[in-house]
Amino acid sequence: MTVKTRTTLFPSWDACIPHTDIWLQAGGIGRVRRCKRGEVLYSQHQPHRYFYLLRSGFVRADMGRENGRRLTLEVMGPGSLFGEGAAFDGGLRYVDAWCVTDVVLSIYEPAEVSRAPQGIALFESLVKIMSAKQRVLAAKLLHFAESNPELRLRQLLARIVAVQQRIHSDPRCNPLDVPYTQDQLADMCGLSRISVTRALKKLGAEGIVVTHVKHVEVLDPAALALQSI
Repeated sequence: MTVKTRTTLFPSWDACIPHTDIWLQAGGIGRVRRCKRGEVLYSQHQPHRYFYLLRSGFVRADMGRENGRRLTLEVMGPGSLFGEGAAFDGGLRYVDAWCVTDVVLSIYEPAEVSRAPQGIALFESLVKIMSAKQRVLAAKLLHFAESNPELRLRQLLARIVAVQQRIHSDPRCNPLDVPYTQDQLADMCGLSRISVTRALKKLGAEGIVVTHVKHVEVLDPAALALQSI
């Protein structure tokens, strides 16, 4: 079963996926790093020379505002390539990027791409990824203007299920079991724990999910893809 949504909370993640196979398969470039939940990859207003390919887990990008509040710009999952803009132009980061789960990353420096045997193809994929990210900026602005907590949670659960259905080959693993606590889901959505609890309670009453202590079981993934609430 494939879960489809008309709109998504993860536009840059979706934009990357069609173009990152070459990065997943490229040898002799980058290095693999495992990071723990809560680890900061780079910080807003700081220089940082690396960019990343997310192989497993989830990373959140936040922007601090003058009023002290934080704006969640993106949640990135497996297949996302991110951080390339500032890495290549040498500018300061405009967001904080941190791990909301344990993650596995490939880390690259721009100079490595130029030296790689498949460098031209890698650069072509970067151009496609950055172009796709530009095209979804308008959709992102619309999301910030219109979305509500339940919609954010629906889209997050739908995306996690879709990823697990794509990558799990072990029949003992249930792709409909979302292995994250309510605190983690709140972090990933940029919501409060109370908002997530309320949204899960409503989804539970509709027979869409069952909430457990450390995970959420999705009973009806198709229902998560409802276009409106």
